[in-house]
Amino acid sequence: MADARRDGTLAVLTLVALVVVGVRAVGVAPFVRPLAVAVGVAGALGIEWAFLASPALATGWERRGVPVVSAAAVVVVAVVLVPRAPWLVGAVAWGLVTYGSLLGCVLVGWGNPVARVSIRRGR
Repeated sequence: MADARRDGTLAVLTLVALVVVGVRAVGVAPFVRPLAVAVGVAGALGIEWAFLASPALATGWERRGVPVVSAAAVVVVAVVLVPRAPWLVGAVAWGLVTYGSLLGCVLVGWGNPVARVSIRRGR
């Protein structure tokens, strides 16, 4: 549970940083663009499915420092991308919202919805 809380905290901090960077640079438009929402949600669900399908990916994520470095890298990439492709910053933000929603389901005891779908399809 401590790792889930750590990951959730990093996701929230990264999301806040993305929104601040994006809004200051180009306004709210990238965060409300339907393409950004669709790509972000689909991307987060795809990444979650990949972690569930390949335990080696999840193990790599748990290596010391990887989550923190990854969160910092997302913010740095956002700073670079926002003037060139602001909708991608919106997509990453929506991906983090989706991840937070999945994590919230796990933390309240409902389980991971992506895992349930993956298990049903695997039968």
